[in-house]
Amino acid sequence: MTDGHGQRVLVVDNDRTVLELLKIRLEVAGYHAYVTRTGADALDSLRNVRPAAMILDTNVDGDGFALLHAIRHRYADAHFPILMTGRDLKVDDVRHAQADGAQLCMVKPFSGAEAVERIGRLLQLAHDRPAAATPHAGPTVAHI
Repeated sequence: MTDGHGQRVLVVDNDRTVLELLKIRLEVAGYHAYVTRTGADALDSLRNVRPAAMILDTNVDGDGFALLHAIRHRYADAHFPILMTGRDLKVDDVRHAQADGAQLCMVKPFSGAEAVERIGRLLQLAHDRPAAATPHAGPTVAHI
């Protein structure tokens, strides 16, 4: 497991249990985890937190894809990677998320260790690839 070195990760999910699991796992791995359950709170947090990465569920406010779209357009100059999570993700869902700037999609249920490993990988890819090379640090989408 990689050391988060205090990097900030914003987790947006309407499920309190998932939020608690990810907050604990991320903090044990050395990240500063910020959690929220709504899109409005996520947008407020983005102004204050300035995360290195984000985990976003497809079911937030009933349509996490709309929130992803809003984030990428409101914060077009922010090049942090986004890991989309959701139940029953289909190929079209992955394409939709990728088109709006998510780098990776992960199907629920997943373990906290899997999420931390993927965030670490996304942050490493973002670090290795200059932000100016692609608008959203490039698509690296996997469907598991």
